[in-house]
Amino acid sequence: MTLSVARKVSLVGMCLALLMVSAQVSLPISLVPVTLQTLAVGVIGTTLAWRLSRLVIGSYLMLGMLGLPVFANYASGAAVLVGPTGGYLIGFIAYVAIVHYSQQLFGQSNRVLLGGNVLASIIQLGFGTLWLIWSLKLSVVTGLMTGFVPYFPIEMIKSCLVVMIASRVQSIS
Repeated sequence: MTLSVARKVSLVGMCLALLMVSAQVSLPISLVPVTLQTLAVGVIGTTLAWRLSRLVIGSYLMLGMLGLPVFANYASGAAVLVGPTGGYLIGFIAYVAIVHYSQQLFGQSNRVLLGGNVLASIIQLGFGTLWLIWSLKLSVVTGLMTGFVPYFPIEMIKSCLVVMIASRVQSIS
């Protein structure tokens, strides 16, 4: 089914708003806060077409880089993207790509959706962790214990929630 331009613009706007709001639901447990962003990214990547998902994520990153306080804890600016947490944000692009291509290759069963979101979460966390290690000059072990291990179980729960939400959204659309 093809969508009208008005519907595409509306979807992008709603998903962009969802992503901005989800960034502010934050638990600052360490250097990298736990937010609902990856839940929103997962839903966006799972339910929207690749082109629209890229547009939402790219717009979000661009708005934050230009100074709108859309990142976690109302942060903004290019410094956030090149700072210690920037890798997690840039990893959103990989997240939606992995979810999209897993659906293209293997279908849209709940098992595929879960597998794609789990893999995407691991890659996104890995990208963020590598960036954290590089930007703060941490050892690999310290970086993993700081930027990956505490977040892994949380991201797996979010992946399950993404599948539940996406299945519901797809059933009503």
